[in-house]
Amino acid sequence: MCRKIIVFVLLTASCLFLTACRVVFNPFTQDVEQKEVQKEYRQKADVQEQEEVAEEEPEEPAFKIDATLTLNGENMVLTGKTDLPPDTYLKINLIPYKGNATAEEIKEKTAGTLNEVPANTVGIGTSVEEDGSIREKTYYRPDLSTRYRFELVFEPEGQEEEIKQQLIEQAGNLDELPGLQVTKEADPDASMVHGDDPVKGYIQTVNIMKADEKNGDGVTLEFE
Repeated sequence: MCRKIIVFVLLTASCLFLTACRVVFNPFTQDVEQKEVQKEYRQKADVQEQEEVAEEEPEEPAFKIDATLTLNGENMVLTGKTDLPPDTYLKINLIPYKGNATAEEIKEKTAGTLNEVPANTVGIGTSVEEDGSIREKTYYRPDLSTRYRFELVFEPEGQEEEIKQQLIEQAGNLDELPGLQVTKEADPDASMVHGDDPVKGYIQTVNIMKADEKNGDGVTLEFE
């Protein structure tokens, strides 16, 4: 009898001990904690994405160029205003898109291009007038059934020394102007003429579509 009592007491004590040590599993609590972790992760990802977007935003150029190109058949008329010094030279490039390039590819800047149209065909660049206007010039459009990219380019290092000094006085070191882009990659074969460094400057463009397409004729396009 005494042994039975002892066994009963031991069993009761074991049950109480196990009850005290029992881990309660609550799936609702676990789900809430999991959601909190996921929320914290999403917040960190959003912050990182915002920081990356901010880093990718281009710098504002040191100089403003507000130009337009009016299409009238074979004629392309360039006009505009700028805060660049008078007599600053602005280059122009006319680059044909490949025939199979789509309007969407051109818009997304993924379209293939062909060799630039020679200056003696389309015309040479222009310059800045005393009042800050861009000297109006008319350029020749070789083919109305071809899409083109028209580029307006300002290269600080390509200016006359007097203009360079004015640029430096206005904006500082020409190599460190905000918003500079590479306009021409370094060419080792021409290093004796252009040096070993890439040419930098500001490029603004408009896309010229075929004459029978939208933005192909009878319109004024703003450079971007």
